Amino acid sequence: MSYLVRVLKPIIVFLFLAMALITFVATMARLFPVLPSIYWSGEATRYLNFWITCLGIGVALHTGAHFSLTIVIEALPAPLQRIATIISHVGVLILAAVLIHFGIQMITWNFDQLSAAMEIPMSYIYAGIPICGALVFLQSSIFLVRALLGKEIRPAAEDVSL
Repeated sequence: MSYLVRVLKPIIVFLFLAMALITFVATMARLFPVLPSIYWSGEATRYLNFWITCLGIGVALHTGAHFSLTIVIEALPAPLQRIATIISHVGVLILAAVLIHFGIQMITWNFDQLSAAMEIPMSYIYAGIPICGALVFLQSSIFLVRALLGKEIRPAAEDVSL
């Protein structure tokens, strides 16, 4: 998974820079009427933000930077902490499977639908949902195996800087 994170981080940075550049240029076009209007900028930034989020969830899970509420598990006695952690990971695996299943359905249902401004197939946008689900499923499977083997319960936080 570490290799996958090394690949995803530059992609996320590139998408963020593209989103910032598009927003900046569109703002300048509104301020200076001489510049051509970028009517599709709002749609592009929404879709880029969506993809950043979908890919970023997988990276955040791997690095231990994703939000987690541990107060309940830490309040339990040690043997129950492990069981609660296993149940938690199984729940996340189920959620990831739902994302994958229904994300694939959304892709297949929207092959012919085009986005309003950019006129790209919406299936390209919706592809982020099963990809996000697959990243979550992969990482949660690793966490579940670790918990079942009695190894590290929570992911170790790595350097989360890009």
